[in-house]
Amino acid sequence: MAGLKLRISDDGLRREVISNGELPPLFFEITPRDNASAPAFDGGDFALIAMLPIAMHQMVDLHAEFELDSTLLDGLDHYQEVWHSWRPDIYKKKIQITSDSESYRANAGQVTKRALVAFSSGVDSTFTLSRHAHNEAGRAVRDVATAVMVHGFDMPLDEADGFETMARHGSAICRDLGVDLVTVRTNWRRLVANWEMTFGAGLASVLHQFSHQHNLALIATEESYQNCFPVWGNSFWSDRFFSSSKLKIESDGGAFDRIERARYIGRYRSLIPHLHVCWAGPRTGKNCGVCPKCILTKLNFVAAGVPEPWPFPQPLTTGLISEMPLKTRWQRQFLELILTKMEAQPSADPQIVAAVRRRLGVEQPQKDRKFSPAVLKSALWSSFTRKKG
Repeated sequence: MAGLKLRISDDGLRREVISNGELPPLFFEITPRDNASAPAFDGGDFALIAMLPIAMHQMVDLHAEFELDSTLLDGLDHYQEVWHSWRPDIYKKKIQITSDSESYRANAGQVTKRALVAFSSGVDSTFTLSRHAHNEAGRAVRDVATAVMVHGFDMPLDEADGFETMARHGSAICRDLGVDLVTVRTNWRRLVANWEMTFGAGLASVLHQFSHQHNLALIATEESYQNCFPVWGNSFWSDRFFSSSKLKIESDGGAFDRIERARYIGRYRSLIPHLHVCWAGPRTGKNCGVCPKCILTKLNFVAAGVPEPWPFPQPLTTGLISEMPLKTRWQRQFLELILTKMEAQPSADPQIVAAVRRRLGVEQPQKDRKFSPAVLKSALWSSFTRKKG
């Protein structure tokens, strides 16, 4: 059994999780931006969440030498059952968790819902941040005070300059929306066995470090409910299991697909130059404009009817589409979904639409093809439940 201990710096901005040598050491370094407030230390729940996927993969039981939230412990028991069932190759064992003591914040549901958002300055998280800041999410509107951007997840730790560029763009979006930005540097991604199937735990562990000043945390869904794939690191099916009596984790935006989110952001043109969607190109903090993610985002803007300029160094051309690699099944499936939306968009350039058809190897418009979102959903489920490693 690994005994988890915490080391907190005097200013509270560096937080380390260590064990008796059974598990690798983990750190988080917190940097408030633009005069944002630093999050006060509020216990070790974050440490348990962070270490859980690592311990399950290494089949090591955990004992926290600090107090844990009892609601969180209940949720993580369910989380283990779900993921051990879904991906036993990664989550190899449902481990035993013990602690020195447990607590429960009984009045948590009666206080003001002050929220924070996991933020990357991408389309999904910018959509979430913006619609709450503009009070345009109906009864789901949350009082978002803080956005949290992580260095060490999409942007590698050794790319400091690239992260600073990304953080500057994130700061611009947050200033525009009246929200504080805090960045967190961590080695967590280097320690997990499979990033794609575990990163929800990484996000939750970061968000829990803000529970003293916030009692709600929003994580943008990767895709809409209609087109989603549940067996994925960030899933509205399982993110709720990271909630505690101090901090409730909520998935956001699932009623909207990526094209609808792009259309919404298009209403606030000042945000568009600061979007960062590129993770496959050079890690400069800017969008390369030529990787599949960048090209798909350009096509999302076309399908959404959002005119240029966009946050890319070059326009969308038929050549970029014809040369775009389709390395995964989901890239192809989402490109087909984009095509159906573009064909219904009167402002879409016919040459661009024709280029997408050629890239997919189809000739006739959607009305003449047998395709529906349900087919996409089924294909994605099949693809990701069979994926290993």
